[in-house]
Amino acid sequence: MAIIFDNKSKNKKAKVASNHMYSGFWLDKDAWSLGDSFAGRGSNVIKALKLRKYQRGIANFVKILSEKDVPVIFKGTTSYTDNEHVVIATDISDKNFDVYAGLALHEASHLKYTDFEVLKQLVCDQDQSPSRIQTVKEILNYVEDRRIDNLVFKSSPGYKAYYHKLYDHYFRTPDMLNMLQQYRNITWDSYMAQMIGMLHPKFNVNALPGLLEIAQLIDINNIDRLKNTADALEVAQLVYDVMQRHIEAAQQASMDNLLSPSKEENSEESQDSIKGGGKGEGQEEGGDGEGKEEGEEGGEEGGEEPTQLTPLQQRAMNEALREARSLVNGEVSKKQAAHSLVRKLSDITDVPLDYSVVGTEFKGKGFECLIHDATGQSADIAEVLHIESMSYIDRTPEQRDRLYHLRNKLPNSFCISDRKSRIDTMILEGFQLGANLGRKLLTRREERSLEQNRLRTGRIDAKRIAHAGYGIENIFNQIHIDKYKKANIHLTIDASGSMSGDRWDNSIKLAAALGKAVSMIDGLELQISLRGTDGNSPVVTIIYDSRRNKLQHLNLVLKASTCNSMTPEGLCLEALLNKKILIPTTAECDSYLINVCDGEPGHQGYYGEEAVRHTAKQVKRMNSELNIKHIGYFFGSSTMGSYQKFQRMYGTKQSIAIPNASNAMQIADHMNKQLMSK
Repeated sequence: MAIIFDNKSKNKKAKVASNHMYSGFWLDKDAWSLGDSFAGRGSNVIKALKLRKYQRGIANFVKILSEKDVPVIFKGTTSYTDNEHVVIATDISDKNFDVYAGLALHEASHLKYTDFEVLKQLVCDQDQSPSRIQTVKEILNYVEDRRIDNLVFKSSPGYKAYYHKLYDHYFRTPDMLNMLQQYRNITWDSYMAQMIGMLHPKFNVNALPGLLEIAQLIDINNIDRLKNTADALEVAQLVYDVMQRHIEAAQQASMDNLLSPSKEENSEESQDSIKGGGKGEGQEEGGDGEGKEEGEEGGEEGGEEPTQLTPLQQRAMNEALREARSLVNGEVSKKQAAHSLVRKLSDITDVPLDYSVVGTEFKGKGFECLIHDATGQSADIAEVLHIESMSYIDRTPEQRDRLYHLRNKLPNSFCISDRKSRIDTMILEGFQLGANLGRKLLTRREERSLEQNRLRTGRIDAKRIAHAGYGIENIFNQIHIDKYKKANIHLTIDASGSMSGDRWDNSIKLAAALGKAVSMIDGLELQISLRGTDGNSPVVTIIYDSRRNKLQHLNLVLKASTCNSMTPEGLCLEALLNKKILIPTTAECDSYLINVCDGEPGHQGYYGEEAVRHTAKQVKRMNSELNIKHIGYFFGSSTMGSYQKFQRMYGTKQSIAIPNASNAMQIADHMNKQLMSK
C-alpha cells in the first residue's frame, strides 16, 4: 500500500469514516452489543461467545484472502502468523474489530504472498553481522508489508476500509506525529522510527539526512515494481546501507569535533548534522495505493525545532512507536485475556450456544440473553446422567474430567434431580397420557374428498367426453379435498426456582405427553424451551424439537432439566423472536405457543410494571409479526395479584389459572380442541 496523505484538502471527504464499523453489515448485530469490550460486563460465557463470533468472522476473512483453511487462534498477548496459523491477541472489542479484521487480512496476505524461505536465508546468512541481520530484517518486514498490502489493495478493493482502519490505528495518530517530530537525532532508532512513520500524512523527508534517499528507495507509490520477497530484501539491504552511511558520517563528524574543539564552525555544522537540520532538495509524493493522483508533497520544514512534550505525551508517543514496530515485526502485543476466559472459549468452541441483546429500553443497558440449543446433545446428556448417577468415589479420574468437560457443554440448569424417581414416574405417566391424546388426534390424518360431476367448469370428465359436440357443455368435474392444515406447537416453560415441586413435576408430565402425542401425528410438530437465568444473563434452552429429535432424546432431557433460577419472561420471549426460533403461521401451517408460568417477570434490573409492559409488548409482537396463537397457563389462584399481571401480559381470554398443578393436563385437552377445530 502506498503512502496515504489526506491533508491536500482540508475539506476533502474522508475515505474511511473513523466512527463507522465496516464489519457491521455482515457480522451478527448482537456482536455489537453492550459495553466497549468483551472483557467488560457480563458472564464469561457471554464474553467467550462474543470472542467466538469475532473468531469466526476473522477466520472467514483469512480463508477468503489466503485461499487456505488456516486456523485462527485467539491466545496470548501477541498477533502474528507462523505460516500455519493466524494468532490474534484476545482484547478485541466492538470499537476495534475493524482494526483486527485489517490485522488478520494483513497476516493472511503474508501466507499468500510472502516467501518465508527468503527470511530464513537472511537469518542464516553467515556473511552478515547479527546486528545487521536484525536491522535488515525489520526493514524487510516494513517493505514487504507495503508490497503485500498493495497487492490486496489492488486485487480485493472491498477490503480497503479495513486496511485504512489498521493504518489509522497504528501509523496515523497524533502520537505518531509527535514521534516524527522528536526522533531527529542521527541514530538507528531515529531512522527506523522515521521509516515506520512514513505512512503518516505529515511525514517529512527532511527530518534526517538521507531520509529522502530512503523514501525514494522504498518508493511506496510504486511499490508494485517489487514482484516478490527477494526484491523487497534487495531494497531493505540498500536502505540499511544508506542509514549506516549517514550514521557513520555523523559519528565521524562528532569524533572530529571532539578532536578539534577549537574549530567553532565545524562544531556548529556537526551539531546541525546530528539534529537532522539539513535542508533536503525534494519531498515524497503521496498516493492512495492505486496511483499518485491524490498525492501531495510531504511534510514540514526540516529545521523546525520539536515541540516539548509532557511526560504523559512522551509515554503515549513511546507506546505508539512500540505498537507500530510490533506490527512491522509481526508481533502485535496486546492485553492478555484472563485464563478463565480463554478456557471458556475452548470449552464452548463446538457448543450450540448463541445470545441476543434484549430489553435495551431498560435504563439504556439491556441484557444479553443466552440461547442454548440442546436438541443435538443426546449423547452428552446421556453420558452426564450416567456419570452423575454414580457416587463420587466410584468415578474414575477420567470420568471426573469428562464430567467437568461435558458440564461446560450443557446448559447450566441440567443436572440429576434429587427427586429422580419422581421425575421418572412423571415422564412415564406423561407418555401414557400422550398416547391417549395422540389417538384422539389421529383423525387429523384423514382426508375427505367430494367429487362433483356434470359441471360447466373444472377438469374434463373422461366418462362424459363422448357427449361433447352435441350441445352438451357440462362435461367437467371437480374434486374437493378436505384435510387439516399442518400445525406447530411451541411449549415454553418457566424454569424459575418457584416452579419446583408439584408444578415442575407436572410441567415435565405435560411436556412428555405433548411429545408423545405429536410423535404419532403426521403434520404436527413440537418444540419445547425452558426459560431461566445464568448469573446476570437470561437463558433460553431449547430442549426438544420433534423435527430432529426422537422420544428417547425427550426422555433424557426431561430427566436432566431442573428449575433453579429466576423469571426473565419477556426477555426470553424477545430472544426467541429476535433469533427467529418461533415458527410463524402460514397458509400451510397454524402455529401455537403455550406458556407455563407461576408468577410475574423478575430478574436483576428487570421487574415490576416495566417488565410487565415489556412482556406484553413481546406477546403483541409475536401475534402481529408471526400471527401465532398463544395461550398462557398460570400455576396459582386467579385471585393472586401476579395473575392479574399475567392477564395483562397474555390477555384476559388467553390466560388460564390452574390452582392445582395436578390439573396441568387440561392444557393438553385445550390443545386437543384447538387442533381438532377447523
